[in-house]
Amino acid sequence: MKKILLVFILILAGVFLTGCYDCCPTCPPIQIQTCTLTVEAGDWVWGVIYINGQSTNQYIDFETKPRATIQVQCCQTVSVWIVDPCGIRSHTETIYIDHGNEFLYFAYW
Repeated sequence: MKKILLVFILILAGVFLTGCYDCCPTCPPIQIQTCTLTVEAGDWVWGVIYINGQSTNQYIDFETKPRATIQVQCCQTVSVWIVDPCGIRSHTETIYIDHGNEFLYFAYW
């Protein structure tokens, strides 16, 4: 009887110390939410949009294609700038991306 009790206590202690594989079967898996950032070009603004130093391959032009939409991770602060065809970089805009705060207007170069 003592051996069975000891084995039971060791198994119970093992579960508590190591945790369990699926302790919360009703919890939804953690998913990264994406937001759609819309960038609009003001007068005399054109080029490729960069976010946090990475090209989005999205080109905007105030005359022909003034808006571009880009999928970004929600709930983060990003730095956005534009690089024109000559390689000249615009000023940097910083925006916190969240639902309801997904629009950036580049009013000037």
